[in-house]
Amino acid sequence: MVTDEKGAPIPGVSVRVMGTPKAATTDGNGNYQIEAGSPADVLVFSYVGLSEQKVVIGTRKQINVVLKDDDKFLNEVVVVGYGTQKKVNLSGAVDGVSGKEIENRPITSVGAGLQGLIPNLNITISSGQVNKAPKFNIRGFTSLNGGSPYILVDNVPFTSEELLALNPADIENVTVLKDAASAAIYGARGAFGVVLITTKSATSSDLKINANTYYAIRQLGKVPDIVTDPLTVMEYKHDAAYPLYDLYPENIRDYARKRSADPSLPAVIVSPSDPNAWMYYGTTNWMDEVYKSSAPTYNANLNISKKDDKLSYYLSTEYFRNEGMFNYGNDKYDRYNLRAKADYNLSKWLTVGTNTFFMTSTYDEPSYNGEGFFHNVNRQSSLDVPTNPDGSWTSTGAALLGKMQSGGRRLTRTNNFQTTFTAKASLVKDIWDLKADATVRKIDTTGRSFDIAIPYRTGPNSAISYSGDVAGSATNSERHLRQNIYNIYTDFHKTFNEKHYLQVLAGFNQETRNWSYGYVSRANLISTTLPSLNLATGAITAGERMEDWAVRGWFYRFNYIFDNKYILELNGRYDGTSRFPSDDRWGFFPSASVAWVISNENFFKPVAEKLKINLLKFRASYGALGNQDVGAYYYIPTMNAGQIGQILEGNKPTAVYPPGAVANSLTWERISTLNFGGDISMLKNRLDLSFDAYTRYTKGMLTRGKTLPGPFGVLEPKVNAADLKTKGWELRIGWKDGFMVNNSQLYYNVGFNMGDSRSFITKFDNPNGLINDYYVGKEIGEIWGLETEGFFQSKEELASHANQTAVGSDDAGYKFDVGDLKFKDLNNDGKIDKGKNTLADHGDQKIIGNSAARYQYGIDLGAGWKGFDIRVFFQGVGKRDWYPGPSNHYFWGVYAQPWTNVQAHNLDRWTPETPNAYFPRVKAYIAEDATELGNPQTRYLQDASYLRLKNLTLGYTLPKSLTSKMKMDKLRIYFSAENILDVSHIKARLDPEGLDGTIYPFQKTYSVGLNLNF
Repeated sequence: MVTDEKGAPIPGVSVRVMGTPKAATTDGNGNYQIEAGSPADVLVFSYVGLSEQKVVIGTRKQINVVLKDDDKFLNEVVVVGYGTQKKVNLSGAVDGVSGKEIENRPITSVGAGLQGLIPNLNITISSGQVNKAPKFNIRGFTSLNGGSPYILVDNVPFTSEELLALNPADIENVTVLKDAASAAIYGARGAFGVVLITTKSATSSDLKINANTYYAIRQLGKVPDIVTDPLTVMEYKHDAAYPLYDLYPENIRDYARKRSADPSLPAVIVSPSDPNAWMYYGTTNWMDEVYKSSAPTYNANLNISKKDDKLSYYLSTEYFRNEGMFNYGNDKYDRYNLRAKADYNLSKWLTVGTNTFFMTSTYDEPSYNGEGFFHNVNRQSSLDVPTNPDGSWTSTGAALLGKMQSGGRRLTRTNNFQTTFTAKASLVKDIWDLKADATVRKIDTTGRSFDIAIPYRTGPNSAISYSGDVAGSATNSERHLRQNIYNIYTDFHKTFNEKHYLQVLAGFNQETRNWSYGYVSRANLISTTLPSLNLATGAITAGERMEDWAVRGWFYRFNYIFDNKYILELNGRYDGTSRFPSDDRWGFFPSASVAWVISNENFFKPVAEKLKINLLKFRASYGALGNQDVGAYYYIPTMNAGQIGQILEGNKPTAVYPPGAVANSLTWERISTLNFGGDISMLKNRLDLSFDAYTRYTKGMLTRGKTLPGPFGVLEPKVNAADLKTKGWELRIGWKDGFMVNNSQLYYNVGFNMGDSRSFITKFDNPNGLINDYYVGKEIGEIWGLETEGFFQSKEELASHANQTAVGSDDAGYKFDVGDLKFKDLNNDGKIDKGKNTLADHGDQKIIGNSAARYQYGIDLGAGWKGFDIRVFFQGVGKRDWYPGPSNHYFWGVYAQPWTNVQAHNLDRWTPETPNAYFPRVKAYIAEDATELGNPQTRYLQDASYLRLKNLTLGYTLPKSLTSKMKMDKLRIYFSAENILDVSHIKARLDPEGLDGTIYPFQKTYSVGLNLNF
């Protein structure tokens, strides 16, 4: 029989003979029956929420077992600043995930794997390019000057870009310190939260070998849906350009009409008016020409580890290859990773160790690859074709495809080396430790690129023309980073009289960072087959940048716990930074947090027993930190130098320009956070919930000071003159359980997390109340715009409406006609305008939306049975508004510029037959600047919320009885898919995370993989 601690029988307990397929389940009375092979067999009893028990059978015929509550949740250890703590003893806002959450996913970076897993850890992925880093944010808008979390990998600072070098398979866990109290030990670096990433170490006394590999196919994600029918395209472009000019007149459209009816007709013909010129009537979707439909990715990982009384080591290696999505001149990325960790016990009281990391990568891409390229992809007319009848490039084909294929390459090589030496002296065993570490880091990046002009023809007998600079050029660049980090700290921790736990930690930290960049470029290549600086004859241009800064600080933590009920923690740091003047560079940043574990109170235990509460804890914290995330030399007057445009005595001399003004005092932005939270675990720890609400104040933000008179001569200097307030909350709910199906336990888990925040300006010098600037009371992200009533449906309606000249397009002479946009006269003054664009006089504008992402969430579902496992992970944004900016032709199409492509959604336009269409009558340039369509308004404000199926994984683990015969611990095969589905509401076919459109497209990834453990 199987019972709980109170003697009650437990039905549904899994009972199995370890290492065999033999299994049974307890009935409603807790009884079970199972056949074992020998006295040496071991029975394993398991049930969700209770501790697993293993019992050797021996000579017994009947075995009764008592299963106790599983205390894993309560005893879970969490990494915090300069140490670890039990999760139950935390008093600050701390959250985290295991490295298993991102294992075996076909991701290109750690950031991509963490997106949506931790509430209010907001990760923005703005491009599908393999070497573009996601951006990290904790708890919303930080400062007018920006500000991001302090990211550390094994206590070594990393930027989000440097995280691209990290092997995701090396990660053991990720902890996020969200409030000022938990982050205060990092002082100025942790003003906007801390992300602690810990890599794996050896855990077993047996030699462990783990091999993991996957092969993935990536499919092209969302790209614009372009109209390619030649007659439709010409008619739309003609109507858009009229009456400014007669684009594609009727005689030109005649052949387009014929080709639309008969697509077998040639797409390129000789111009009837010029025998030396071709005319193009193509149906080219340049998205299909530029991008592949699919491309492969490969990944392989191997790690070896072992731990004994003297030596512990972990060795890992990784190879990652990603082939890009370009049809012409494809880009390729290769990354090699190596990590070696070792700890050696020199004596009973002294341990030394090392953690060495090396990464080398190469990215080979067309030199034309960049924002300009992605901007131009959608501007090439679908009427053009890539090549002419004689096989030569067309002008468009050369400018786009030819440049990608043979117009030059850029090869970037990066070598990243880092080693950390550690020492730990146990001054009093298990009570008092002295720890130190020193890290040396070197990152070297070299780049070599060249550009070559591409020939093309415009007619059968025309001369060859060139796209790009005929002279060509070659460029070499170098980027170097040197970083040294030193830590030394002591940690005293002891429990007195079984009720009083005390920890005192104090230490010193210093970091120096030096960065430099230089390039040399030379034009007039004499060889296109060996493009280099030495084989060029033109002028040499060169540039160089350097930056260095340092931080130094003393830190402490005091932690007291009485009877596992009352928790007090004090953290602080005295920090100095080289980014401020010597008189203003030091600051003290303290914090305090308290917690009450009410579930451990005697008076609450009857309630806890009745409600089946395992843990109930309330938390509160307050802390003040400083932000040093500003320019390294803001406090120093700098003089720019460069060549002037005029020629003097045959040369362009170098000029040195006067410096700008610098305030006589610059210092830390002060960030203080008040946090309240609670944690509850119930139903034998199957249900757990955490909630936090916070208010964060950012004071003394660096911004321009009061407006100075014109004779002052330069712009106002930056001073600590603005304040900000952010309020938000976050929630995490988890449920795990299991039940028996066909004599095997089916386990499942459900997780949900959500975070939200809003930020408001509380101090800013804007005496005129301009709404296009910051002002007191302004919510970050707010969108001011007009209210759209619809379209003018008649001349009479147009004549009787308020005058809209002030918001009309200059290209249309500020005039409106039937079918044009109709705006509401909100202030009833007989005209539509923006007033003085101030709070006191904003005309007919109002706040119509907000671009800040709200209610960011993740949904994690998992289950397993008989070796099969499944995981379904969703991520999304619950609320966000987006207004396409002026000239965003990925959304506006021909409404921005008549020569760009007609987007499929542009077809939904006003005509007398379709008066309730989405777009107004076709009219060019009304979305090119901030007038008419380009001016934010209610009708075209987009709902940018979305739900994305971030990951789907299906796996199967072979039974232990089979793998043991193959001398393996584990063999698992799996299928994993990433970013395969999204639900969004954008009118255009754009990815909800890449709304600008001018980006490397996102991709859907499908992979198959193998996990081998020995």
